[in-house]
Amino acid sequence: MTEQAKEAAEALFPGEKWIAVEDGIYLSPRRAVGEKSDYKNELRCAQILRDLGSTVYLVPESRRLVGKKFDAIVDGLKFEFKNMHGKSDDTLIDHFYSSRGQAPNVFMNLEESPLHRNRVIRVLHGARNSPKYDKKNAFSEGGSIILKIRGCENLIYLDVDGLKKQKNTGAKCARYGGQEVGF
Repeated sequence: MTEQAKEAAEALFPGEKWIAVEDGIYLSPRRAVGEKSDYKNELRCAQILRDLGSTVYLVPESRRLVGKKFDAIVDGLKFEFKNMHGKSDDTLIDHFYSSRGQAPNVFMNLEESPLHRNRVIRVLHGARNSPKYDKKNAFSEGGSIILKIRGCENLIYLDVDGLKKQKNTGAKCARYGGQEVGF
Protein backbone atom coordinates (compact mmCIF):
# COMPACT_ATOMS: atom_id res chain seq x y z
CA MET A 1 0.00 0.00 0.00
CA THR A 2 2.92 2.30 0.61
CA GLU A 3 3.77 2.47 -3.09
CA GLN A 4 0.14 3.12 -4.13
CA ALA A 5 -0.13 5.97 -1.66
CA LYS A 6 3.15 7.53 -2.78
CA GLU A 7 2.24 7.26 -6.48
CA ALA A 8 -1.17 8.87 -5.89
CA ALA A 9 0.35 11.66 -3.77
CA GLU A 10 2.94 12.43 -6.45
CA ALA A 11 0.35 12.32 -9.25
CA LEU A 12 -2.15 14.56 -7.45
CA PHE A 13 0.44 16.96 -6.02
CA PRO A 14 3.49 16.97 -8.31
CA GLY A 15 6.62 18.43 -6.77
CA GLU A 16 5.21 18.40 -3.23
CA LYS A 17 7.98 18.02 -0.62
CA TRP A 18 6.30 15.57 1.78
CA ILE A 19 7.49 15.56 5.40
CA ALA A 20 7.56 12.25 7.30
CA VAL A 21 5.66 13.06 10.51
CA GLU A 22 5.64 9.51 11.85
CA ASP A 23 6.25 6.13 10.32
CA GLY A 24 3.66 5.77 7.52
CA ILE A 25 2.30 9.32 7.85
CA TYR A 26 3.42 12.15 5.56
CA LEU A 27 2.48 15.82 5.68
CA SER A 28 2.41 18.54 3.06
CA PRO A 29 4.35 21.62 4.19
CA ARG A 30 1.38 23.61 2.83
CA ARG A 31 -0.96 22.13 5.43
CA ALA A 32 -1.87 24.16 8.51
CA VAL A 33 -0.75 22.55 11.77
CA GLY A 34 -1.31 25.37 14.28
CA GLU A 35 -3.68 25.55 17.22
CA LYS A 36 -6.53 26.90 15.08
CA SER A 37 -6.25 24.10 12.53
CA ASP A 38 -7.84 20.66 12.69
CA TYR A 39 -4.42 19.03 12.37
CA LYS A 40 -4.48 17.30 15.77
CA ASN A 41 -7.75 15.49 14.94
CA GLU A 42 -6.64 14.66 11.40
CA LEU A 43 -3.34 13.29 12.69
CA ARG A 44 -5.29 11.04 15.09
CA CYS A 45 -7.31 9.69 12.13
CA ALA A 46 -4.08 9.09 10.22
CA GLN A 47 -2.57 7.27 13.23
CA ILE A 48 -5.56 4.95 13.53
CA LEU A 49 -5.36 4.01 9.86
CA ARG A 50 -1.56 3.72 9.92
CA ASP A 51 -1.70 1.43 12.95
CA LEU A 52 -3.77 -0.95 10.83
CA GLY A 53 -1.24 -0.95 8.00
CA SER A 54 -2.23 2.02 5.85
CA THR A 55 0.05 4.73 4.49
CA VAL A 56 -1.40 8.23 4.85
CA TYR A 57 -0.51 11.50 3.13
CA LEU A 58 -2.10 14.59 4.69
CA VAL A 59 -2.57 16.79 1.62
CA PRO A 60 -2.08 20.54 1.15
CA GLU A 61 -4.73 23.00 2.22
CA SER A 62 -4.85 25.80 -0.27
CA ARG A 63 -7.65 28.01 -1.52
CA ARG A 64 -5.82 28.05 -4.85
CA LEU A 65 -6.22 24.31 -5.42
CA VAL A 66 -8.90 23.54 -7.98
CA GLY A 67 -11.49 20.84 -7.36
CA LYS A 68 -12.82 19.12 -4.29
CA LYS A 69 -10.79 19.63 -1.12
CA PHE A 70 -10.10 16.37 0.69
CA ASP A 71 -7.94 15.69 3.74
CA ALA A 72 -5.75 12.75 2.86
CA ILE A 73 -4.58 10.08 0.50
CA VAL A 74 -4.87 6.69 2.20
CA ASP A 75 -3.35 3.76 0.35
CA GLY A 76 -3.77 5.67 -2.91
CA LEU A 77 -7.42 6.73 -2.35
CA LYS A 78 -8.82 10.20 -1.63
CA PHE A 79 -10.28 10.43 1.88
CA GLU A 80 -12.08 13.00 3.95
CA PHE A 81 -11.58 12.75 7.72
CA LYS A 82 -14.35 13.57 10.17
CA ASN A 83 -14.14 13.57 13.96
CA MET A 84 -17.32 13.49 15.99
CA HIS A 85 -17.51 14.16 19.70
CA GLY A 86 -21.24 14.61 20.25
CA LYS A 87 -24.27 12.34 20.30
CA SER A 88 -26.54 14.00 17.76
CA ASP A 89 -27.83 12.01 14.80
CA ASP A 90 -28.05 15.29 12.87
CA THR A 91 -24.34 15.97 13.40
CA LEU A 92 -23.47 12.49 12.15
CA ILE A 93 -25.65 13.03 9.07
CA ASP A 94 -24.09 16.47 8.44
CA HIS A 95 -20.59 14.98 8.68
CA PHE A 96 -21.55 12.23 6.24
CA TYR A 97 -23.10 14.64 3.72
CA SER A 98 -20.27 17.18 3.88
CA SER A 99 -17.63 14.49 3.52
CA ARG A 100 -19.34 13.03 0.44
CA GLY A 101 -19.08 16.49 -1.10
CA GLN A 102 -15.31 16.38 -0.68
CA ALA A 103 -14.12 12.81 -1.25
CA PRO A 104 -15.57 9.46 -2.28
CA ASN A 105 -14.10 7.80 0.83
CA VAL A 106 -14.67 8.85 4.41
CA PHE A 107 -13.00 8.00 7.70
CA MET A 108 -15.16 8.92 10.70
CA ASN A 109 -13.57 8.86 14.11
CA LEU A 110 -16.27 8.50 16.75
CA GLU A 111 -13.95 7.54 19.64
CA GLU A 112 -15.18 10.54 21.63
CA SER A 113 -18.85 10.11 20.72
CA PRO A 114 -21.26 8.10 22.88
CA LEU A 115 -23.07 6.77 19.77
CA HIS A 116 -23.11 2.98 19.50
CA ARG A 117 -22.33 0.87 16.45
CA ASN A 118 -25.90 -0.13 15.57
CA ARG A 119 -27.18 3.43 15.87
CA VAL A 120 -24.35 4.84 13.73
CA ILE A 121 -24.95 2.31 10.95
CA ARG A 122 -28.72 2.84 11.12
CA VAL A 123 -28.34 6.64 10.90
CA LEU A 124 -25.90 6.39 7.97
CA HIS A 125 -28.25 3.96 6.20
CA GLY A 126 -31.10 6.46 6.61
CA ALA A 127 -28.95 9.36 5.42
CA ARG A 128 -27.81 7.41 2.35
CA ASN A 129 -31.44 6.68 1.44
CA SER A 130 -32.70 10.21 2.08
CA PRO A 131 -33.68 12.46 -0.86
CA LYS A 132 -31.15 14.98 0.54
CA TYR A 133 -28.29 12.59 -0.25
CA ASP A 134 -28.38 13.18 -4.01
CA LYS A 135 -28.20 16.94 -3.46
CA LYS A 136 -25.23 16.70 -1.09
CA ASN A 137 -23.27 13.89 -2.76
CA ALA A 138 -20.63 14.84 -5.34
CA PHE A 139 -19.79 11.27 -6.40
CA SER A 140 -22.17 9.33 -8.61
CA GLU A 141 -21.22 5.92 -7.28
CA GLY A 142 -18.77 4.04 -5.16
CA GLY A 143 -16.84 4.98 -2.11
CA SER A 144 -16.48 3.67 1.38
CA ILE A 145 -16.95 4.76 4.95
CA ILE A 146 -14.56 3.56 7.62
CA LEU A 147 -15.76 4.00 11.20
CA LYS A 148 -13.81 4.01 14.45
CA ILE A 149 -16.40 3.74 17.21
CA ARG A 150 -15.83 3.87 20.95
CA GLY A 151 -15.95 0.42 22.46
CA CYS A 152 -15.38 -1.36 19.15
CA GLU A 153 -11.99 -3.00 18.88
CA ASN A 154 -12.13 -3.22 15.07
CA LEU A 155 -12.87 -0.64 12.44
CA ILE A 156 -16.17 -0.93 10.60
CA TYR A 157 -16.08 -0.77 6.80
CA LEU A 158 -19.22 0.32 4.94
CA ASP A 159 -19.76 0.37 1.20
CA VAL A 160 -21.64 3.57 0.30
CA ASP A 161 -23.52 1.86 -2.53
CA GLY A 162 -24.28 -1.05 -0.20
CA LEU A 163 -26.06 1.34 2.14
CA LYS A 164 -28.54 1.96 -0.67
CA LYS A 165 -29.93 -1.54 -0.16
CA GLN A 166 -33.35 -1.75 1.41
CA LYS A 167 -33.66 -2.60 5.09
CA ASN A 168 -34.46 -6.17 6.13
CA THR A 169 -33.39 -7.67 2.79
CA GLY A 170 -30.43 -9.42 4.31
CA ALA A 171 -28.14 -7.21 2.25
CA LYS A 172 -24.58 -7.15 3.48
CA CYS A 173 -22.99 -3.73 3.34
CA ALA A 174 -20.56 -3.71 6.24
CA ARG A 175 -17.66 -5.67 7.63
CA TYR A 176 -17.03 -5.68 11.35
CA GLY A 177 -14.25 -7.72 12.87
CA GLY A 178 -14.08 -9.90 9.77
CA GLN A 179 -17.82 -10.63 9.80
CA GLU A 180 -20.47 -9.16 7.53
CA VAL A 181 -23.13 -6.98 9.10
CA GLY A 182 -26.55 -6.85 7.44
CA PHE A 183 -29.77 -4.95 7.87
